[in-house]
Amino acid sequence: MASVDPDGFHSLFVYSKGDAVMLSPSLLALVAAGADPAVDHRALAVFHRIGVFINDDTPLSHIRTLPPGGRLNWHDGRLTITGGAAIPRAQTITREDAVDGMISLFRQSMQRILAAHDGPLTLPLSGGRDSRHILLEMLHQDRRPRACVTFHHNGALMNAEALAARAVTTRAGVRHDVLGHARPRLADALRVMVKTSLCADEHAQMMPLHDYMLGVGGAAFDGIAGDILTNPDNDAEAFYRLAEKGDFAGIARGMMSGHARVISRPDWGQGAGPLYSPGMDEQVEAYIGAAIAQYADAPDPYQMFWMYHRTRREINFVPQAIMAPANPVFCPYLDPDFVRFCLSLPYSVTRDQMLHDDAIARAYPGYADIPFAAGFRAPPARSGTLAHKLRSAADVWRITAGLGREARAQRAAFLRPPPQLHRAPDTALRLHALCLDGLDATRAQALLDLAERLERSRPRRLVSDAI
Repeated sequence: MASVDPDGFHSLFVYSKGDAVMLSPSLLALVAAGADPAVDHRALAVFHRIGVFINDDTPLSHIRTLPPGGRLNWHDGRLTITGGAAIPRAQTITREDAVDGMISLFRQSMQRILAAHDGPLTLPLSGGRDSRHILLEMLHQDRRPRACVTFHHNGALMNAEALAARAVTTRAGVRHDVLGHARPRLADALRVMVKTSLCADEHAQMMPLHDYMLGVGGAAFDGIAGDILTNPDNDAEAFYRLAEKGDFAGIARGMMSGHARVISRPDWGQGAGPLYSPGMDEQVEAYIGAAIAQYADAPDPYQMFWMYHRTRREINFVPQAIMAPANPVFCPYLDPDFVRFCLSLPYSVTRDQMLHDDAIARAYPGYADIPFAAGFRAPPARSGTLAHKLRSAADVWRITAGLGREARAQRAAFLRPPPQLHRAPDTALRLHALCLDGLDATRAQALLDLAERLERSRPRRLVSDAI
């Protein structure tokens, strides 16, 4: 028997084919142990169009993750898997009471964590709401983090996220480490690709935090799910209207086109789908639409979908993989009472996207005047030095060579980025395709070994600014 947490935020990969069953928190470990690496083309087509895998899909046909609250049983040669997200009913509540409920339930969640752990705690602090709420509640409960830590990629010139975090820590009198040194970006991307089991196209930017935690150890916080539970994104209004009409395929189209615009250069606008999995738009639209439709009775179907697909299937790798050197990683927004409360809020209460702002301002008035990152003027981004660019070029050589056979052909293909896409997305997608190309037990082990070597040779120069 095997099981995962009620919300399914711990990715446990299950290989099943014939009478063979294997379990691992690493998809590549399963392939290295002999799992059939046949590709799931529909799952990849979804990934190419919205940047995440949905339901319990992975890039491989015979490997899945356990669902929310998933339980796996193997009895008399038969595999059964049960689970799934509970669909909440909308509660009747005023907006004022929703703000108060959020304050009290988050406070309760933090009380549980702080009562259970009396050791030092590290808090990754961004310029946003989720981590700020954690810090201010810690202070409210007379606990101080060992340090707050913020990563960015602009050297000594802190970006808006770091400036907002610094403003809060300065007022609170809390240690603040800023990680701004230039990074070996392709090495970071490869390490992330392995840590996320080829199931994510982001998080490479967070590897300074991973390396920092390798150095300091101990327990840490992560603000996962705070955003989607408390503030709909900018598509929420249009998608809520489509959900009211039962047009879940329309929501899927909107998600696909929105993601395409973000990762495309202006003259392209069609995203990665036509480049990496052409001719599958209609199939993907229907599949995503059906996944959203399973939450038709939720107060906000789009919010539920995003919570149990993108947040659960991609952002979950932050506490599970990026923050793995910390032990444990506390996720206060995943407290069951807080999750149930937020998911049952009627859309009329969350519509203005200010619910979390109001809760933080009401609970901690002494910090209400400090804006979030959008309220800070950041200095212009800096390009890397010539030495850094040369190191990056050398990374391409050693990483593609480290993958073993046919390295020359793979290197040549990797060095031809699609001109239609922006730089960061095209790097992630090319690297993802490179890792899947010819994947078998030998290749999977080579990827695991290469990631381990890159981890051992990781940068040791991390903190660029501290108070």
